Amino acid sequence: MDNLSDKIALKAMLNVEFLSSKDLVQNRRVILNYSGHFNNYNANVRYTRSHIEFNLSTLWKNVDEEIQSGLIESLVVRMFKLRGISTDKMKMYESFMKGLSKYARKHTQEPQLLESFNRVNEQFFNGGMEKPNLIFASESFRKLGSYEYGTDTVNISTIFKDLPVDEQKYLDYVVYHELLHKKHTFNVKNGRHQAHTTIFRQDEKKFGVNAEEELNKWLRKKKYSLKRMFKLW
Repeated sequence: MDNLSDKIALKAMLNVEFLSSKDLVQNRRVILNYSGHFNNYNANVRYTRSHIEFNLSTLWKNVDEEIQSGLIESLVVRMFKLRGISTDKMKMYESFMKGLSKYARKHTQEPQLLESFNRVNEQFFNGGMEKPNLIFASESFRKLGSYEYGTDTVNISTIFKDLPVDEQKYLDYVVYHELLHKKHTFNVKNGRHQAHTTIFRQDEKKFGVNAEEELNKWLRKKKYSLKRMFKLW
C-alpha cells in the first residue's frame, strides 16, 4: 500500500480496530479517494468482502491528516455500528466541523430571507446571531430547510417565496429552526451526528408550542391549492 491517502485510511482503521477489539480490516484492502462530486466537507464509506473504500470531498485534501483520520474513524464507527467509542482524533474532527462556519465566506442573502432572518434574530437571539448565507433552494414540501456547517448557509424551500404578510410566520419558523442548528451545532454519538438534542427542542418551542402543528396545516393547504391550480390550468 504505497498511496499516502490509503495509509491515512489504514492508520485510522487500525486505531479503531485496536480500541474496539474487533478485526474490522478482515483482510480487506483499504482505499481512500478524494472526489469533486461531494458538496462541502461531505464523505461516505462503502465496503465489500474484498475492500473498504472511503470517499471524501476534495476539500479534505488540505485538512490536517489527524482530522482526516478522525473523520474516517467516525465513518468506521458508524459503518460497523460500534458503541462507546470516542477517540481524540474523532473529537478533533468534530471540533473542526463545528468551527467551519466561523470562517465561511458570507456572500449571498436573498432579500426575503434576509428580512426573515432580521425578524427572527431580533426576537429570539437579541440581535446577536451572526448573519449566515441565506438562499432559496429547490421547491420541496418535504425538505423545508437545511443548514450547512461548512459554508454557514441556510437553505430554504422556494415554497416560502413571496408569502403574504400574514403567512410570513411560517417562513420565520423554518428559518428559526435552521438558525438553531447554527447555534447548537451537533453532538456525535457512535459516529452519528445528533442535531435535534434536548436543548435544541427546548429552544425550538420558544417560537410557540403549536408552531410545528400550525406549519403542517399550512403546508397541507398549500399543497391542496397548488394541486387545484394545476388541474384548472
